[in-house]
Amino acid sequence: MSFGGPFLLAPLSSMLGIRAGMNVSIHHAPPGFMEALLPLPDGAALVDSSKLGLDVQVLFTARKTELVERLSSSSRAMSVVGSIWVCFPTSPESPQAPSEDFVRLAALEMGLTDTRKVMLGPEWTALRLQRKPRAPRPELPSAEA
Repeated sequence: MSFGGPFLLAPLSSMLGIRAGMNVSIHHAPPGFMEALLPLPDGAALVDSSKLGLDVQVLFTARKTELVERLSSSSRAMSVVGSIWVCFPTSPESPQAPSEDFVRLAALEMGLTDTRKVMLGPEWTALRLQRKPRAPRPELPSAEA
């Protein structure tokens, strides 16, 4: 399985928004992904969990049920400004494989929204999910006596 090639115009870690000092978690990576991802920027670390939250999570899934289960726990583990990359098959061969619309709807149910789409190669597409920004607080009316 190949990652990159003509599909990526920059290093994979850069495309996924991985910067120096970030905590990164990878779930169910297919063969060849880790080799394409490395080397990480200085100070970035591959971890399973972090007390301050994970900055970037990459979740590969080929089943809708697995996506919903993993997305719930991943959203709880992300930092306040963190992101989750949900990677799914580009052309689903099974009715159980998540589509782009399914990923978006599942994310909305968890309070997340997609902010970017990347083709990781001929077989995988990724959507970046982040917390939905809150609406600005309306100004309180001032009372004058």
